Amino acid sequence: MILEISRDHIKVEIKGRVVTVPGEMFFPPNEKMGFTVFEQQIGIWDSPNDSEQLTHEDIEEIIEDIRQEFARGGHVLEIE
Repeated sequence: MILEISRDHIKVEIKGRVVTVPGEMFFPPNEKMGFTVFEQQIGIWDSPNDSEQLTHEDIEEIIEDIRQEFARGGHVLEIE
């Protein structure tokens, strides 16, 4: 579940833990919001779970969660 979207990150909650996903907001011509996720910069959970590294499966689940929420709103998601 997306908790927050800003110009340079998206905060997502998965299984009771929160992660800040770095990226960059943009505005495509369709008047909806766009966001580029910097996948290689996703590394650890937010506090108090910040001692835990994210697994490849965690990252895939996080990106899929964002992708689904963006699709419901008609927004554009790019992954770098």
